[in-house]
Amino acid sequence: MLSLTLLAWAGGAARGSERYAVDWAKIHAEALEHYAHLLQIDSTNPPGNESRVADYLKAVLDREGIEAQLFALEPARANLVARIRGNGTKKPLLVMGHTDTVGVQREKWSVDPFAAIRKDGFIYGRGAQDDKDDVAAGLMLMLLVKRLNVALDRDLIFLAEAGMSRRGTEK
Repeated sequence: MLSLTLLAWAGGAARGSERYAVDWAKIHAEALEHYAHLLQIDSTNPPGNESRVADYLKAVLDREGIEAQLFALEPARANLVARIRGNGTKKPLLVMGHTDTVGVQREKWSVDPFAAIRKDGFIYGRGAQDDKDDVAAGLMLMLLVKRLNVALDRDLIFLAEAGMSRRGTEK
């Protein structure tokens, strides 16, 4: 599913494979690596600690030369905003995911909830069925658009947002 979404974005499913040479096996492995790493980061809210996720994402984006900034009202709860500029003929597109997870009762897990265990074709981890998959997909989308030098008619913005503050309304 992730590969199909990325291919569609990189230039259209029908003509994308002709226009952009992509080693999908390599991309799949990289996407799973980032996804597993995100699952291994304990960003349980409360307290959150989403800055750990935002720092990881920023480091990856920085290595690729993608403009990214962190914004935080609380130091441990940073949001990341990354942008790849298009030609501006169309309105920007926002791709987003949230980086916090709900609490975990470790005694109810058959595996470590922050180990990103691969078993029986699944990856087990807190956030695996929450939104860390969307965060990983957004990251991979940004990486592929940049690497493939896709000509965009709009800015592509990636937001990895922390959860609500404990002082605010809980999710």
